[in-house]
Amino acid sequence: MEGRMGKAQPCPLWGRVTGAKVAVIASLALAATLLAGRLSAGTEAASQVLAQGKDVYQRKCAVCHGTEGRGDGSAAYLLYPKPRDFTSGKFKIRSTLTLPTDQDLFRTITNGIPGTSMPSWANLSEQDRWTLVAYVKSLSESFETQPPGEPVTLPQPPKRTQKLMALGKQFYKEAGCFDCHGTSGRGDGPSSATLKDEWGYPIVPYDFTIPGRMKGGFTVKDVYRTLQAGIGGTPMPSYADSLTEEQTWALAYYVLSLPKQPLAEPAPRKPGTIVSKFMKGELPLDPFASAWAKLPFARVHLEPLWIRTQEVEEVRVKSLQNGNEIAFLLEWDDAIADQELLKSEDFRDAVAVQFPVGTKEPSYTMGDQQGLVNIWHWKADWEADLQRYRDLQDRYPGMWADAYWFQRGVPSGVEAAKAPTSSHDPTYLAGWGAGNPLSNPVRRSSVEDLNAVGFGTLTSQPSEEQDVRGKGVWQGGKWRVVMIRKLRTEDGKDAQFIPGQTTSIAFAVWDGAQGDRDGQKAVSTWQRLQIEKGPGR
Repeated sequence: MEGRMGKAQPCPLWGRVTGAKVAVIASLALAATLLAGRLSAGTEAASQVLAQGKDVYQRKCAVCHGTEGRGDGSAAYLLYPKPRDFTSGKFKIRSTLTLPTDQDLFRTITNGIPGTSMPSWANLSEQDRWTLVAYVKSLSESFETQPPGEPVTLPQPPKRTQKLMALGKQFYKEAGCFDCHGTSGRGDGPSSATLKDEWGYPIVPYDFTIPGRMKGGFTVKDVYRTLQAGIGGTPMPSYADSLTEEQTWALAYYVLSLPKQPLAEPAPRKPGTIVSKFMKGELPLDPFASAWAKLPFARVHLEPLWIRTQEVEEVRVKSLQNGNEIAFLLEWDDAIADQELLKSEDFRDAVAVQFPVGTKEPSYTMGDQQGLVNIWHWKADWEADLQRYRDLQDRYPGMWADAYWFQRGVPSGVEAAKAPTSSHDPTYLAGWGAGNPLSNPVRRSSVEDLNAVGFGTLTSQPSEEQDVRGKGVWQGGKWRVVMIRKLRTEDGKDAQFIPGQTTSIAFAVWDGAQGDRDGQKAVSTWQRLQIEKGPGR
């Protein structure tokens, strides 16, 4: 702050205090004094900070970590690795040998943890993130009974040299890294299949050949810190007492050299804004129409809810609207097109777009009891069914079936295997007869229009209210999918879009080749969707 106080002064926790921070500096300072131990628990000031932190925690964190921080939230069964049990006082990502520092917790909240379902919460205000740190610490007695951890010293890294790389390769073997991570760093060492963390869950050693997913960070300083501090609650130990500073830097440089391809510029982990541009005329359903080429993609980072070897790390998005309809083009990398769902071991590729219904932004995890969400779910097998509905006879062309009498317009005695499914009487096909859209052989769209208020509540809208059109094309190792719907509808369960206004949008992608289905997928947190006004509107 300037004026009577002179020039802006550095703040130990938040950097330089500028005019933009004046409005929140009082509560930030309150959180700082609590975190520094200068506010006694139970005082009005401490209660104020913890109450704010608890409110943010219940809205953003409890769905995974549980209302009491025990790692047992409603989403926990869908996630692997499992959410942290804060009450245990055991934390994986830290810069100390014991408890994490406040900065460790703040960094994890801000950046998220790559390769896991823990997203970046950088969109929360700095004030909210610091009060979250205070509240998370209050969930475990360990922060009261144990002295604070001393962060490992991070000296300036030396220049990478061939000599240093050779030393790193030597100590990769001598320090036993290969036993878990494998001789080539693929996470396939002789002990890899038997490893468990302190909570009893199987744990997968990191595959160093995949760039950019190290949970503690992937700069050489991050790797040095991890080698010094270890990863709490896991078989990854601290090498602070067994490696010299030079050897630690050498090992850090060496493991960072193992990826087979360079680290591409990742999509921002912090939520961004997608602009739905106004255009005149009919919106293009063709994913490769020239109208789409004029727009840049917005890159949206995706978090995997279940660990896998190949991740869908981002979805790229464009949007157009013409005052009557709104369209979204989604593109993501997928080496294999999975469009069959005819056997129990088949899994399809899919993508979904999610919007809040109304003005309240509910949890991005499929809404909550206080907030309904509208989900548009495109399915690759439905796209193929629009050309011709496939059934068991397509998977097993030589199958034999007894004569089936309940077919409309088919002479008695014709084998069912030779009659199109759509010619059967739905009265005698239970799923179709009950109105299950998954069983309906007459596809009108490759997109299903759904609603949810949390896990286990996903419900398809009635057939007469299925009003989202879609088209998907797989080409050159990429899916491109377009979804189109009217801006405004009469359906109270639909998201409504108003030019000139901003709403929320989130995404999910399923990779059939990785066995994705249901909650096993990659998702984004809420992004902003800005709907551009047309001229004269």
